[in-house]
Amino acid sequence: MMEEESKKIEDNQEESEERDSDNEVHIESPIPERESNKDIDHIHDKQLKWAVILMACIILIIVVIPFVKMNYWDQFDYHGLTFQKTQLGEIEFYSTKFPVLAATGNVIGNYAVNLRNDPRELENITVKATFDDIDFRFHKENGAIKYDPVYISLDPFMGVCEDSTIAVLTLSGFLGDSGLDVKSASMDKEYAEANNFTYKRCADDSSVIMITQGDVNKITEIGDVCYEIRFKDCDILKVSERFVLKMLEQYGDSFDLN
Repeated sequence: MMEEESKKIEDNQEESEERDSDNEVHIESPIPERESNKDIDHIHDKQLKWAVILMACIILIIVVIPFVKMNYWDQFDYHGLTFQKTQLGEIEFYSTKFPVLAATGNVIGNYAVNLRNDPRELENITVKATFDDIDFRFHKENGAIKYDPVYISLDPFMGVCEDSTIAVLTLSGFLGDSGLDVKSASMDKEYAEANNFTYKRCADDSSVIMITQGDVNKITEIGDVCYEIRFKDCDILKVSERFVLKMLEQYGDSFDLN
């Protein structure tokens, strides 16, 4: 009997211990939570680092690429002249400046030239002139050199081209700014008389530039200081700018412009 009671007491104690074990509150160590916070901080630091690098790259692209493009990709030397390619809307310009010299040889200013075509692509247009130079008629007056008028004589029967006006204005403007007295004329006598225009071909009292259409792009000196600008497929602007470029080449080759 005593043994049975003793066994019951032991069983009751074991059941009590099991219930206490089930009800026991387990307290986890705070160390894993601190480690988790460190991981989050590390991720934030990496994100901040990459954000700073990305921002620096964007600034670099915004600042450096336009600088490199303007000073290296869009800039080139041609016969001693430095050309800069710029874009205004959909129109591209190839611009250069060269010093203007007085009779004493001193620089009195700079002159800017803006071409619509890449000079390097115009170089393949043939220019045939005496001594490979474009010259203009002049005479001496009171010991000073004075240039005779330069006539731009147009073929009235050439086709109408979109760039015709721009071509003639570019050529006449450049010649005028170079100190020449530029006049307009017609290279067809009957048309000139019927429309009260000046008729001019090669003459002894002036320089003449005749512009006409043909089957090839070329510039030829067909008489003494008398030039023919012949163009095909409405390339009048290209050949006219080639004439201007030839004069710039002579200037650039004659002086150290760098």
